[in-house]
Amino acid sequence: MKKKTINAFTLVEMLIVIVIIGVLIYALLPRMQAAQGRARDVSRKTALSQIQSAIVTYQGDHGEWPLQKEIGSNWTGIKAIETQLIQAWMTEVPHDPLNGTQFSWVRDDGTNVTDFGYVVAKRNSVTSGWFALMAKTEVAWGSNWVICDNGDFITGGTDLRDVHPCSNVVESGSCSNPNAENNSGCYGSLWEMRYIVLY
Repeated sequence: MKKKTINAFTLVEMLIVIVIIGVLIYALLPRMQAAQGRARDVSRKTALSQIQSAIVTYQGDHGEWPLQKEIGSNWTGIKAIETQLIQAWMTEVPHDPLNGTQFSWVRDDGTNVTDFGYVVAKRNSVTSGWFALMAKTEVAWGSNWVICDNGDFITGGTDLRDVHPCSNVVESGSCSNPNAENNSGCYGSLWEMRYIVLY
């Protein structure tokens, strides 16, 4: 009588397969995460465009930007002007895709903000002549730092004439802020990247 042979993987073969799968996951995971970050950055840009339109609509209806008198020269979060955006016929105000759980920025007065930023600033020496919106980005591709002639980041006191788009955004170990370096926006870490909309 012949013995029945059972075709099965040995323990060593199974371990080899598990190791190979682990190596593949380890190699592909960063690329997948970067792709997700890029997708969220696209979502952020779209959201800022929608918010920009709502702010312009509000200004047309009320003759002033949302919170124009209240916020002064400090950045504030979009949540602070949510009521005004709804008044501008925005049914739902978009917020950061990660809900501010990971990405945030520090306002000039030291306040931590975990959403899109908004500030009213000068234009051609006219106070409250324009506004800027800001999103925290995840990849350099989604960032577009701007250069301010006075060396500062955009505040309510920054005039639009002194703001210029960067030709590119680069990582620099010595860069601790978004100021200009040969017309390049620079960041010391991914934490410092931003996407700015000027109006």
